[in-house]
Amino acid sequence: MSVATKVLVVDAGNTSIKFTAFEDESVLWVHRGDHCPTDNGFVPDVIYFASVRSKEQSALMHADIQAEYPNSRWMTLTSQATACGVHNAYFEPERLGVDRWLGVIAAHHIEGGGVVVVDAGTAIKVDVVDKAGVHLGGYITPGLAMMEESLLVNTARIRYDSNEVVVGEGLPNSTARAVTEGCYEMALGFLERIYQQYKEYKWIATGGDAESLLKRLGVPVERKPNLVAIGAKLVGDEQLRGNK
Repeated sequence: MSVATKVLVVDAGNTSIKFTAFEDESVLWVHRGDHCPTDNGFVPDVIYFASVRSKEQSALMHADIQAEYPNSRWMTLTSQATACGVHNAYFEPERLGVDRWLGVIAAHHIEGGGVVVVDAGTAIKVDVVDKAGVHLGGYITPGLAMMEESLLVNTARIRYDSNEVVVGEGLPNSTARAVTEGCYEMALGFLERIYQQYKEYKWIATGGDAESLLKRLGVPVERKPNLVAIGAKLVGDEQLRGNK
C-alpha cells in the first residue's frame, strides 16, 4: 500500500532527467526533459529525488522543482547498506550509484529470485542480486555512444558523417562501420561473459540500448523502462513509513 497518494519520482541521470508520476501504485505518466510538466493538474504529495549528478547540479534542480511544488514534501534518496530487504555489496554503500541501487531493489521485488539488471544508456551498468536479496556487485563500462565518441575525440583520422553509418554484412568495410560495429561487438562480448556466469538468473533490461544488445545475444530478457522509478517508490515509501 502506498504511503502517499500522489508521488513524483525525479531520476536525474548523467544526460537526462526522467519524471515519473505515481497515483497509489499506478504510473500516471512519464516525462523525459529538463523541466517537469506542471500544466497537467498533477500536484505530488511527496517528491522522491534520486540524482547521480554533482551536489551543485542537484541543489539547483532541487530548488527549481521545489519552487514549482512548494507544498510537496521532498525526500532525497541515497544508496544505503540495506533497504527494502536488499543488502548493498559495497563496503561504502553511499558510493554505489543511486540509480544502480534503486534498479537492484526494484528488480529484486519484481522477480523475487536471482536477477541480473542491465542498464544501457550513457554507461552500460550490470548488477547482480541473488534470491536472498544480497547485491553481489556489478560492472560499469562506457555506453555505445561514449565508446564511439572516445575514438573520435582521441584520434586525428577517425572521422565520418552520420549518413555513413549503415548496416552491412561481413567484416566492416568502412570507418563508420568499423567504429560503430566494433563498439557494439565490445558491448556484446562483455555481456556474453557475464551471461555465461549467470545463465540461471532472470535478466531485466532498462536503458535505451539494453534490450537490443541482450536480444542479439539470445538472452531471455524482460524490459522494465521504469525500473529506477519503481525502486525509488519502494525506498521512498519505506523511509516515509519510518519517519511517521
